[in-house]
Amino acid sequence: MDRIAHSLYPLLYPLWLIAANLTARAGGMIILLILGHGFAANQLGYYFAMLAVVGLGVTAAQAGTGPLLIRLQQAGNLRWAIACVVLRAIISLGAILWIVVEMGTDTLSQYWPLLLMPITAALSPDWIISARTEFSRISVIAVMAQMVGIGMAAWAAHASNPDLLFAVAPAISVASLISSIIFAFNPAKDRTTEPPEHAALSQQSCFGMIGFTLLAGVLPNLDFVLLGSDTTLFLAQRIFLICAAFLAAISGALFAKQQPGHLRDIWLIAPMAAASLVLWIWPDGVAALIYTKPSDALITILQTGTLWPILLALLSRQILILQEHPSAMWVGWLCLCGMILSAALLPAPAEPSDILILMQVRLALVLALFYVSGLKYLRRALPS
Repeated sequence: MDRIAHSLYPLLYPLWLIAANLTARAGGMIILLILGHGFAANQLGYYFAMLAVVGLGVTAAQAGTGPLLIRLQQAGNLRWAIACVVLRAIISLGAILWIVVEMGTDTLSQYWPLLLMPITAALSPDWIISARTEFSRISVIAVMAQMVGIGMAAWAAHASNPDLLFAVAPAISVASLISSIIFAFNPAKDRTTEPPEHAALSQQSCFGMIGFTLLAGVLPNLDFVLLGSDTTLFLAQRIFLICAAFLAAISGALFAKQQPGHLRDIWLIAPMAAASLVLWIWPDGVAALIYTKPSDALITILQTGTLWPILLALLSRQILILQEHPSAMWVGWLCLCGMILSAALLPAPAEPSDILILMQVRLALVLALFYVSGLKYLRRALPS
């Protein structure tokens, strides 16, 4: 049995991350159902819009160092890993200040729990668990965090208290932080395989990896925050974020295991191709599964965004290929700056479905740039 498990592990290890995300998404759906029956749609839309802004703050707080921290841990360079964590904590304070300025101080007494999320993201030692490839523990962390979130959501809905609504997501973040700390500093005694070792990273590789990771982190939220204003669009975003969460988990597993080739492509593309197909043929069913009484506008937005998951999957594939190549160190940073500047300068379409079409066009353009860069930089990296 041990021999069978050892042979199957390289094929199936991302299932632990998928299981963790299924747990998180199942918990998220339960939370959505509880909140959907306890609060009005406009309250939920406002809450989700704020979460999207905080999501950018969380990405900034993590400073694109998640994969870098994994590699530093695998290379045994703990001094630089600690320095990265300190930097993340400093940046998280700046992110919190930015969120306060962006949201305004008028309703600070209501949304202040959201400000805990950047600091918990910055301090979380989950990268230690990933570096040791103890992916089953990620599932346990997800279960613990979602149980706390469900309890908080039930309390908020029962009390019909909007203030408690804004404490649901932070409660999940705090629970994840605490459980990650417990597991990170108590290594598993029985491992299926030993974690891979990695050579020391060059400064160019570190710089490029941070840029690519920041880009991957902001892509699911950036356009929604800078181009979107309709609350229905943010209700749709919660569904698209399910796909983004799956991709982030699978990418994390593939990165930690240094998985190349066709197996990497299958794990990334096949689930998102299935998600795109479901959104195309059954958008009303997907909307009804998540929300109690979905509007026709929401269903239209979901069907319009059919290509969004598969585009994000292809982008994730190119990021995994390019992010550790020193010769591609500027690609992620340039695309990140281009996405932010163009979203800030572009006039947003009036219709939410048109906004989603624009978002997909922007993703396709970045994907085309990545493919061109991949052909250029990877050819340069090949020995003559």
